[in-house]
Amino acid sequence: MSASKEDVKDLNIIFHEIQSLKDTFNQSPELYKNSFDNDIDLMTAVLQSPQNAGEAIQNQVQFFLSSKAQRKLHEIAKRQCLSLDDITIDECICEIRNEMYLHLKNDGSFDTSGCIKLISKVRKNIYREAKDITYFFPFNAPSLSPEKEIQIGSAKIIHKNNIYAKVKDDSDYDPFIKNNNPNSFNCLLSITIPKCSNKMSESRAQNVAAFIYGVIKVFTTSYEIKANQVNLMNNPIKNNINHYIASSRDKYWIGGSYAFGEDLQDFWNTFEEDLETDLGLVIKKLILRAASPTNKECLADRLIDAFYWFGDASRDNNSSAQVVKLVTAMERLVTVKNEEKNKDITENFCRRVSCLIAIYHSEIDARYKESKKMYKLRSDFVHGSQSIYKTYDTELGFDPFKLAYPAILSACIGFYELGLEFDSYETKLKSMYSKLSEICEDEKYKTKKIISS
Repeated sequence: MSASKEDVKDLNIIFHEIQSLKDTFNQSPELYKNSFDNDIDLMTAVLQSPQNAGEAIQNQVQFFLSSKAQRKLHEIAKRQCLSLDDITIDECICEIRNEMYLHLKNDGSFDTSGCIKLISKVRKNIYREAKDITYFFPFNAPSLSPEKEIQIGSAKIIHKNNIYAKVKDDSDYDPFIKNNNPNSFNCLLSITIPKCSNKMSESRAQNVAAFIYGVIKVFTTSYEIKANQVNLMNNPIKNNINHYIASSRDKYWIGGSYAFGEDLQDFWNTFEEDLETDLGLVIKKLILRAASPTNKECLADRLIDAFYWFGDASRDNNSSAQVVKLVTAMERLVTVKNEEKNKDITENFCRRVSCLIAIYHSEIDARYKESKKMYKLRSDFVHGSQSIYKTYDTELGFDPFKLAYPAILSACIGFYELGLEFDSYETKLKSMYSKLSEICEDEKYKTKKIISS
């Protein structure tokens, strides 16, 4: 795909706006300023020579984009990005602006052929500048020995000394690493992002890191391990000691809590073993998808989001906000688009979540009641009958994380059987939950855990 009919039409509008604004600029500075809707558009009006154009400053020509022209430029970039998975809209706008400057300076035409040529050069530049980048995020993995590496699909957890020794000569080493409490973490989470633009690459790496953090938190919860010290260090963390100082009537005291770090060596060993199972295969496929996503939504995206929300909930110190995020994680698994306004949405949520859990862990009636309490509380927070900041205890009577984690892990298997890359999945997903509901009518799913996961 190159320039569409809409692109050609919009490029011509931009060209005429440039011609008109240039005349206005020569006539009156005041009239020129009136051609913009706001100060930001005025500041970004000038088309500039690309930095790699090798052009002397005195040879540069000025071209101006009105607010209307800038809106049209955004529309072109947005359309192009529908078939360009590896660049952001803002970066695409920048590439178009650069190429448009050269096109105008060289008296390029804005007929269909000229517009196609311009957009084709933009796309070639984008593909040429894309590159693979490996990121290393500070990660605290207690009990992991320096010689040990945890391979999680295409990502891995490695000891920090293996990498930091390679960057000591960098001028940013002291402000970014040496002076940033390096003793608060022992490892790095290594993630390689396939070819894409710099901005897109960094954003994807951050999202993949948060997703993997969610995966690890799901597994630590499933093993019933206290693992507050496992942390992705670019996010808020829980320390061994959380304290505050309080005072009343001139008396001061220290409050809070402290905890000794738990030995997590058994966790890392068990986690590695689970990564070799069918469940681990799903995790590895999800990491590949997260590292190189496409604009077309598929079933895998729902699982990735669920792990992401679970990890985000585990970082939140507010128990009420945790409920909202955990329900959102489960909603991504069980809510079908064409049911969003259905009056039975609550029933669908509760039934499907409880069935996902019961198929491997049983006790469907208990899980249904918990799902209903959790969904109601979430609705109270979101729709305003309760305030998160004024609620100090969720009063659920159970741990909401222990409801969410088995639903996510069960969905991994169910979605894998449907097809993780499946895009038109709504009908099949709905059918899967209908079949699960029929299976769970069996009395054996109403008693405690008779099927091992």
